[in-house]
Amino acid sequence: MYNVLFLASWYPSKVNPFDGDFIERHAKSISLSNRVFVICVVKDPSVKNRETTVDKEISGNLISYKGYYPYSKSKLNWFEKIHSNLWSFRLYNRIFKTIVSEYGMPDIVHLNVLMKAGLFALRLKKKYKLPFVLSENWTGYYPERKDGFRQQSSFYKSLSKKIYRNCDLPLPVTKDLGKKMNRLFGIEKPFKVIPNVVDTALFYPSFDNKNPKKRFIHISTLGYHKNIRGILNATEKLFQERKDFELYLAGNASSEIIQWTKDHGLYNTCIFHTGLISYEEVAQNFRKADALIMFSRYENLPCVILEALCSGLPVVSTDVGGIREVINQENGILIESENENQLIDAMDYLLDNLEKYKKEKIASSAKEKFNYPTVGNQFNEAYKKILSEKKKRN
Repeated sequence: MYNVLFLASWYPSKVNPFDGDFIERHAKSISLSNRVFVICVVKDPSVKNRETTVDKEISGNLISYKGYYPYSKSKLNWFEKIHSNLWSFRLYNRIFKTIVSEYGMPDIVHLNVLMKAGLFALRLKKKYKLPFVLSENWTGYYPERKDGFRQQSSFYKSLSKKIYRNCDLPLPVTKDLGKKMNRLFGIEKPFKVIPNVVDTALFYPSFDNKNPKKRFIHISTLGYHKNIRGILNATEKLFQERKDFELYLAGNASSEIIQWTKDHGLYNTCIFHTGLISYEEVAQNFRKADALIMFSRYENLPCVILEALCSGLPVVSTDVGGIREVINQENGILIESENENQLIDAMDYLLDNLEKYKKEKIASSAKEKFNYPTVGNQFNEAYKKILSEKKKRN
């Protein structure tokens, strides 16, 4: 059993209970065979008078510290960034010292998402010789994202490259992301792919759907890069040809999206809006659905695809990012980004050929790859490798 210091750039907190929930699931998988100390620091508008607060939670081998610090009073963006970095760094350091005093020095640091927790991981390596691995999920490394890595300052890019160069082992969730990061930083760094994890106690197939129509489902933030308008257009055109299906949209739909479905006569006839739903409700909705639709302009590998597969659903998705690493002829259909005609054809084909996609086989294969013990063991092997190399060097 190792003592793992888990530095999370994103993590569920009282400010945003859904932020980085997939990182929390990684922490849970690792805690099955290691003691994990999570540090997450968040800027909190409710914190006043230059104070900070820290909440500690213990769940078995998973011990999390969530620190909260205040906003600055300045309206200058550059000042707020400096303020935020200073406060977060101090809070990281304070919580780290608390962990060391109570539990001793960690064996290894597990950084989750390079910025901005990576700054503290770098400090720990320089000062205490603590090696660190990096799990990365950020879609910002893809050039299609307009507010991604390429749009950041030279200083940000330089710091990111330094952190990445000093990382002992990158652990991207897809091979595609690992290759992109190496190209972007100009470093040929060996990496190990470890996927996101799925709570297979929640996500499992149902074999008694009683829907009068076949049901597609899409679950996301419903933002630009998910190309919701393309899904709506394709659904409308297909609905003109056949009426034996429905589409459930789960997420915080804008008033514009809802009005569009009303204006086109699809609201609560073909397209149904669920609003924001919990993780448990996602699983319930998958058990009532027949297939997942994703039409993203760019992606890494959305957790929702893995969850759908564990629920036995075939997936129609654009062939972007690392999605092709999990979707094949037996569990879905890959199409070109922005190609609405291909989306229509794929949906049409699924409606007529759902029986060709074996729900039990899809779910069994996905569960074997993405369950908690399997993913946790992969992390454990990565730690063992890094710590063994450190021991040889010493």
